[in-house]
Amino acid sequence: MGAGYTHKQGEHKDVVRRGLYWLMARARPTDHGLDLQEGTMYAQGLAAIALCEAYAMTKDPALKEAAQGAVDFIVWAQDKKGGGWRYRPGEPGDTTVTGWQLMALKSAQMGPLEVPRSTIYLAEHFLTSVQRDGGARYAYLPHDRHALGTQTTAAIGLLCRMYTGWKRANPGLRRGVALLARWGPSKDDMYYNYYATQVLYHWGGSSWELWNRCLRDYLVSTQASVGHESGSWYFSGPHAQVGGRLYVTAMAALILEVYYRHMPLY
Repeated sequence: MGAGYTHKQGEHKDVVRRGLYWLMARARPTDHGLDLQEGTMYAQGLAAIALCEAYAMTKDPALKEAAQGAVDFIVWAQDKKGGGWRYRPGEPGDTTVTGWQLMALKSAQMGPLEVPRSTIYLAEHFLTSVQRDGGARYAYLPHDRHALGTQTTAAIGLLCRMYTGWKRANPGLRRGVALLARWGPSKDDMYYNYYATQVLYHWGGSSWELWNRCLRDYLVSTQASVGHESGSWYFSGPHAQVGGRLYVTAMAALILEVYYRHMPLY
């Protein structure tokens, strides 16, 4: 889908169709929408992104109900006090789970599907609770009062701020982008790279060009080309031991298709 193939056209339409309908078949209908968690809200956000983008690309009515249902569940699962999301519905939020839900809601808005403005307002409240250094950096949890957060949470928070309406001139956003550019891409942390790539792509300019040239060439040169691993990636960085080669490959592919999937926000 990131390369433009859909379940309606292209040489991979049967593969995409089977994948989408497998997702919908695994969904559990509830009074609050379609539950796609299968464990945690991480899966809900990722599955909702896939369904929303498939609907946005094709406007297929057969997908609309499922995509909207996945979004409705995200809206219901938000912590109505703190404004974030965590592993289970209603739990006080953390930055990483919140990031995936906000990306799903952004995909839904571009669908277009229905996303209550109140949900976005609450999410902005959460982001303010975890921001540090005037919005340039972000902690993992609101009560980490003395924690500046990690490179990954900084990238997630900055992308969420872009999605919820911060202008290019915002001082916190400008400092945060400068931080990411100074840190540069990681050699093994694809989670950080994925979010930071989106931030710098939307920002544009020389910072993006340098970042993209460095990370793109690194990923192309490190892709496996021999045997059953051909076409995949593996780096022994954060999350890789748990997620394995499939996780690392998925993240690397998502990084490389950022500029195919999104128009720059600014």
